[in-house]
Amino acid sequence: LAAETIVKRVEGAGDKLDKVDDIPAFISNIISIASDVIKQEALNNPELRGMGTTLVQALCAGGKVFVTNIGDARCYKLSADGEFSLVSHDQSQIQEYVDDGLITEEQAKVHPMRHVITQAVGYSENLKPRTVEFEYRTGDYYLLCSDGLNDEFKNDGEIKNIMAGALAESGGDLDAVCQKLVDTALDLGGRDNVTVIIFRILE
Repeated sequence: LAAETIVKRVEGAGDKLDKVDDIPAFISNIISIASDVIKQEALNNPELRGMGTTLVQALCAGGKVFVTNIGDARCYKLSADGEFSLVSHDQSQIQEYVDDGLITEEQAKVHPMRHVITQAVGYSENLKPRTVEFEYRTGDYYLLCSDGLNDEFKNDGEIKNIMAGALAESGGDLDAVCQKLVDTALDLGGRDNVTVIIFRILE
């Protein structure tokens, strides 16, 4: 229910973009409204108490791609020149440890607190969506995923290799690439929800 609520709110905001000057602030406001709706639903229904959701979204407007995340849902970018990078930033306890230099990325992958997030839509009192923006560049791919995907790979390089290989094998069929990533994560022992979306900048 939490995920459905945020999707409806974000999708319904698209018609207002032509009147928006500050897109990151606009995105933050929409997410905040959705979060309040989820909290109210939880107050009205005891069975829903404590529910929340992570979020990653990409909004294309004004020749730019705006990537926003809350929690540990991620966005990767595969550039036309082959560079693969994580462009979102996990809002989690373990990421704070990494940022502070207390542990390494390798240690974070197996740390017992690796699934403890510090932000969630519909749960956190003080939401702090993180938005980064990129210029449109023909041929760039963006991969949005739940943590159920990246949790199963040793490093981001493995995700790149699977994605690049599937793109080559499928002739650029993005549905096939998404399915390959999901299937691989499940084959590696994935038990969490594995959600993947990929889009490409054409012009």
